[in-house]
Amino acid sequence: MPSFGQHDLGGIRDTVRDWGRSAGLSAGRHTDWMLAVNEATGNSVRHGGGSGTLRLWRMPDTAVAEVTDLGRIADPLVGRRRPDPLSPSGGRGVWMMRQLCDLVEIRTAPSGLVVRLHVALR
Repeated sequence: MPSFGQHDLGGIRDTVRDWGRSAGLSAGRHTDWMLAVNEATGNSVRHGGGSGTLRLWRMPDTAVAEVTDLGRIADPLVGRRRPDPLSPSGGRGVWMMRQLCDLVEIRTAPSGLVVRLHVALR
């Protein structure tokens, strides 16, 4: 999928919904998948330079979404600790992604941020 920005987020939700169904995600996992990918793409727009790129693929037993953008995350444990819901510093979205997905990989590279979301198909 090409790059996306603020005005593309609705279309991305539709794409992720349709792709998840065709990949064979169960109903409950499909909802988790859509929420996590929606959060990751929204974060790209809000914190990653205003745009990002989404790639989706299926492994034998897993659906994977990769979101890349120009952002940076300095805290290597982001999303690993339950955030304070009243904290102005955020972190709730990454924590939510980690609760919804089987594996969340976050890498800050010289070219920007890479977030991979893995969800088992069954």
